[in-house]
Amino acid sequence: MAVISGLDLVIVTGLSGAGKTKTMGYLEDLGYYAMDNLPISLMSQFLDLALQTNGKISKIAVALDVRSSGFRTQFHSMLQHLKARGVHPRIIFLEASSKVLVGRFSETRRRHPIPGDTVSESIQNERELLADVRSLSDIIIDTTNLSVGELKNRVREAILGSQQAQSLTVNIVSFGYKNGTPIDLDLLFDVRFLPNPYYEEPLAHRTGFDRGVIRFVLGEPYAREFFVHLIRFIDFVLPHYREEGKSYLTIGIGCTGGRHRSVVIANMLYHHLKSQVTTLHIFHRDLQK
Repeated sequence: MAVISGLDLVIVTGLSGAGKTKTMGYLEDLGYYAMDNLPISLMSQFLDLALQTNGKISKIAVALDVRSSGFRTQFHSMLQHLKARGVHPRIIFLEASSKVLVGRFSETRRRHPIPGDTVSESIQNERELLADVRSLSDIIIDTTNLSVGELKNRVREAILGSQQAQSLTVNIVSFGYKNGTPIDLDLLFDVRFLPNPYYEEPLAHRTGFDRGVIRFVLGEPYAREFFVHLIRFIDFVLPHYREEGKSYLTIGIGCTGGRHRSVVIANMLYHHLKSQVTTLHIFHRDLQK
């Protein structure tokens, strides 16, 4: 039995309908290799496969629930086996009030996995079945009154700690409307009202990186005033997106062709945000078109 070192294993379990699927999605966003509803009997073999990746898979999240064969009797012995191999998993247990769980099953029209004459009885039976597992868990999250964003924050805090809980990746995309609008934008700003260098012969074939183009685009006072309003708005909404638990924010800046005005404003916004955003990317989709 090989000892496993350096493996970050998170086990997600808890009541059906309490948010395991969403939690696994959040963990995947955090860089974990996610495996949903893995049979407990296959845990050891699964970790052996991870060892064979030569460190490429070092962060694993596994969702276990009562549908797994032998769940109740095998859970404790699985933990003992993992610890014997040098693996000390963090266990997240998700729960919610019976009233809320009944409502969630009613909305989705799913059958509860635990037998019972009613959904309420099935939920109570599952609570009793998972009582020992709950007592072994490191983190218990009650999702009764949590929004999607709040659940995401709780998971992030549980895994990363509160200091890293609000990380947000910001992508800035410049583009030309004549080539179509990107489909993955969260915020969209149309800058076609700004002075257009395309109609100035010396500037037409240059790009928004050219100093002459930059001076032309920002030549009118209203262009500079627009950028002031833009950064005030972005500075206002960014903290709220972090609080909501958003992982990615994509900001689109569009002009007609995607080579002049949108590039100038996108570059200026990028330089403004560099000191505020840990992970910041900029893409000029149509610069070479």
